Amino acid sequence: MKTYFVTGAMGFVGSHFSELLLKKGAKVIGLDLGPHAPHLLDYDNFTFVQDTVKNDDILKRCVDMADYVCHIAGIAEPDQYVKTPRKVIDITAFVGIKLIEMCRLTGKLFFLTSTSEIYGNNPNVPFKETDNRVLGPTSTNRWCYSSSKAILEHYLMACAHAKELDSVIVRLFNVYGPRLRGRVVANYLENALQGKNLIVHGDGSQTRSFTYIDDVVDAFDRLIHDEKCFNEIFNVGNPVETSILEFAKAVQKVSDKPIDLEYMTHAEYYGKSYEDIDRRVPDVSKLEKFTGWVPTTTLEDGLEKTFAYMKAKAAEK
Repeated sequence: MKTYFVTGAMGFVGSHFSELLLKKGAKVIGLDLGPHAPHLLDYDNFTFVQDTVKNDDILKRCVDMADYVCHIAGIAEPDQYVKTPRKVIDITAFVGIKLIEMCRLTGKLFFLTSTSEIYGNNPNVPFKETDNRVLGPTSTNRWCYSSSKAILEHYLMACAHAKELDSVIVRLFNVYGPRLRGRVVANYLENALQGKNLIVHGDGSQTRSFTYIDDVVDAFDRLIHDEKCFNEIFNVGNPVETSILEFAKAVQKVSDKPIDLEYMTHAEYYGKSYEDIDRRVPDVSKLEKFTGWVPTTTLEDGLEKTFAYMKAKAAEK
């Protein structure tokens, strides 16, 4: 039985991936600050370590016990890029490098969740994994997360070049589903649940590619267990491009309360040190070629499932 060490195991993406592995009979060592997904504790093959990723001794102990190291922990909320850039860089870049160093020359596989933020403001969509990064100035806090993930990608590629560590890197595109917190989908559905207005930034013409969590962890499972995928980078996202205005209207449809749209500039919502990305669409042909994966959940179905989960959780309170 293989053992997987998952950082951020109680977070949104980490808890869903951990649960998939647990259901398949794998042993999972999950590190997180708190038991945000307490149902994982019901699995006999799950070991929960409640601590911070900044505890080097704990990290090393967990790494030593694992066959696979899955680094999913991070700060992925845009408002945090603006408000706490040093913390974002610390938790993302510095912790990530230390964890990679613990795995180097051990024969373990390192699995990294990177981000679509890597591409920055590249206007050429859909994004291929080999496309250029187009970022704003370092004085704009918004880009600290993209740059932090990029240095981890560079370092893993360098380790692969030196034949010191095998890895798989995935760039995620607007993942959503049950247990999501602090992102546009969760915020919109929370407002819909309470009958509040949906805040549309700008005119809502900016686009995203919303990807349901079940499709995402299915991709993870295929990639991490296929040697031909090692030392490669993959986009994991839904290639269907959806404007924020279209998305807001889709949320209105699933809501059981009448809700209105409210328009607000990015500067009003995030502050001046934020720069938006006009279009964000993945090319997932590489992932399909390597694994046969394609997303199967429509935005409408995914929103219905996520909203049903949120209503059920609200009813428990």
